[in-house]
Amino acid sequence: SMAGYVSPNGRDKFAVAPDGLTVFSKTLRELRNVVTLLSPEPSVSVRRVDVGVSDELMNNSMLSEAASTRGFYNGAQTDLAGAVKKFSEPLVKDGENKNPPRFHILVTDGVQSTKQYSPDTVCDKGSDAFCVKKQLIELLNKGWSGTILGVRSEFDGNVYSEINNGRPVPYKSNKDAARFRPFFLYIFSPDTAELEKLTVSLKQRLGEIVKDKTDLREYSLGADYSTGAAVIETQSTDKDSVEIRKEQKEGTNARLTVKIDLDTESEGEKQFTAAVKIPWTHHAESGGSPDEILNLIKWELIQIPYNADEKGLRFPTVKPVKQEIKDGTALLTFSGQWLKDSGTPEWSMYRLVGKFDMNKPALPWVRAWTTDDDTVSENGNRILYLESSLGNLWRNKSLENYALTDACIRVYKK
Repeated sequence: SMAGYVSPNGRDKFAVAPDGLTVFSKTLRELRNVVTLLSPEPSVSVRRVDVGVSDELMNNSMLSEAASTRGFYNGAQTDLAGAVKKFSEPLVKDGENKNPPRFHILVTDGVQSTKQYSPDTVCDKGSDAFCVKKQLIELLNKGWSGTILGVRSEFDGNVYSEINNGRPVPYKSNKDAARFRPFFLYIFSPDTAELEKLTVSLKQRLGEIVKDKTDLREYSLGADYSTGAAVIETQSTDKDSVEIRKEQKEGTNARLTVKIDLDTESEGEKQFTAAVKIPWTHHAESGGSPDEILNLIKWELIQIPYNADEKGLRFPTVKPVKQEIKDGTALLTFSGQWLKDSGTPEWSMYRLVGKFDMNKPALPWVRAWTTDDDTVSENGNRILYLESSLGNLWRNKSLENYALTDACIRVYKK
């Protein structure tokens, strides 16, 4: 199916650009160019993915051929899971250098396609998307960092249906951007800092190729999503009973002091709201809108245990009530109250932590670009089982404990 991203030489140039090159073709050329911006400049080798990954290491000039020659894409299968599994292996098995390459970039339409069961990756024949996800998560849990860039490009060719045993389904995007077909760059490295440099350079170059920023998306699997501490504004619906003071120095996490009237033990709980605004990185911004990213966050209010040996004390309680998202801001409402008890009033301490919700399947653009039916041309602008192969990649060691927000809430009597 990858052949459809490339314009035939000398005829039927269906690309939007005057030079007849599709977004896909230009991307392959940029892959060759972008390495010249890295220091030290790495050498580049190209391998083909078919039944397996070719042992032959081709010169980077092969990227130019792949950008302009449809005949380059003549493989009958696409073992993506097998390709990802090889990322952590040295390029040359019998060579002196036993380390894997600094970077691996897998260019693909995201569809696993094999004709037989694979014992190496435990993949079923056909399009076993869950098997691809398993290999990606295993690589991340080995300490590798990764990001997946999704790019939408012109397409004119056949999408070979996995559901219908490889039957060709003709699909033409023409020059309608809404009909462009996605492809992906799976970019991985054992060096997080170097991966960041490569990703920044590549996104800048690709940003000049695509016409709309929504045609270039990112699914970062380990990099920071926020540039620093969140800014928190607060308000109370009953200022007579709840007083809030915020304390936040530049570069430090927010700290809120909440004072609740002792009368709440008889009058009932009182509410206050924290409006949390997170400073997003470029990884988050190309992953979705602020509201879309906020919808992926799970907020936890964690009470910090007090010294159990202290006797004769009483503490105020704070509980989450509801959360809303509006204009890139998370509006978190809490209730506070002193419960009827004896003892001397003492401070309660809480942490407000925002993390990615491991139960949310994927970024919205992944869900928008996926389909479960590749038998009809109407779905040619979506990728078969994409959400199954990329969903729940949050569940890796890098992101499971990654806190986007970590604020302190101190509670005392008013």
